[in-house]
Amino acid sequence: MTPSFARPLILLALVLGGCAPPAVAAPAPGAAPTAHRGDRIAITFVSDRQHNGPSRWFDSLNRPRQQTDTVLPAQSSTTRLWTSSLVYTAQRPAQRLTSTFTTGGGFARCVVLVNDKVRDAKTVAGKGARVTCAPG
Repeated sequence: MTPSFARPLILLALVLGGCAPPAVAAPAPGAAPTAHRGDRIAITFVSDRQHNGPSRWFDSLNRPRQQTDTVLPAQSSTTRLWTSSLVYTAQRPAQRLTSTFTTGGGFARCVVLVNDKVRDAKTVAGKGARVTCAPG
């Protein structure tokens, strides 16, 4: 059974597909949030496997959320990579954007967009790789 908070991940998966922008530099630790109340946030996870390990993010109210088994429902016909996105509108003055994803295969990518602009994108390769996006 899919947890209720995981359902939005399926919603935008078909819209963004397997597309992900190029990686950008990581922010310094403790960097200030880069999103604010009313901003549209999109967090995308990508893997070479449909069934994956844990994922973590902050919801629209800055509450930490996690999913133990992350299933990515959409597969790109060109890249053969699996993907899913969570999209929401920030409800707090300073929105935390850090997200983490662990692949069940050998490829993990996360992408964080704020108002359709890439704020961070990371890719890690290796068995059971874990990737963290932390826009600053």
